Amino acid sequence: MESFWNRVKTLLNTTSVVELSQILEVKRTTLSSWIHSDRRPPMAVLLRITELTGVDLHHLERGYAYDFEEEDEVADSRIHTKRSKLIELVNSLDEDELEIVSDFFHFCEKRIVKTQTPKKDVQPKD
Repeated sequence: MESFWNRVKTLLNTTSVVELSQILEVKRTTLSSWIHSDRRPPMAVLLRITELTGVDLHHLERGYAYDFEEEDEVADSRIHTKRSKLIELVNSLDEDELEIVSDFFHFCEKRIVKTQTPKKDVQPKD
């Protein structure tokens, strides 16, 4: 399977770290460290990559050769796997990334509560 960073380079049609760092608007040294340690960038950079390429995060991570139908796990196992991967990801975040993810979860939680709260019928005043 092709590496994450090779997929990104191919999708953005670039071969140099300098050019890729300019496209992604990150420091060259930071990008180099991500590439050499095969570390994923912060969510903001991942979203920029998806914006620039039109490729969703799932295919960006696994490539187009990955087919959802090839998985033969049962639904409960998938949920457990997803939960484990999320926990692993959250545990690997630095302080700034964790703050962003925390804000995102808080935002989602507010939306869920807001959409689940029944709206009261407002009667027009005479």
